[in-house]
Amino acid sequence: MDKLRNMRGALAARVGRLMLWLQATLARGPARQRDQESGQGLAEYALILAFIAIAVIGALGFFGDQLQAVFWDPINADISEVVDGL
Repeated sequence: MDKLRNMRGALAARVGRLMLWLQATLARGPARQRDQESGQGLAEYALILAFIAIAVIGALGFFGDQLQAVFWDPINADISEVVDGL
C-alpha cells in the first residue's frame, strides 16, 4: 500500500512539473509568435501605403497639366466672365 502511495506521489509530481513546463511553453510560444505576426502585418500595411503614395505622386506628375486644365480652366473662365461683367 505504501509503495502504491509513493508511486502515485511521484507520478503526481512528474505530472505537475510537466504541466508547469507546458503552461510556460504555451505562454511563451504563441504570444511571441502573435507579436511578430502583428508587427509583420503593420509593416505590410505601411509598405502598401507607401506604394500607393508613390503611385499617386507619379500619376500627379505625369497627368498634372491635364488635371490642372480639367479643374482650373472652368473656374478661370467663370472668374473672367465675372470680371468682364464689371
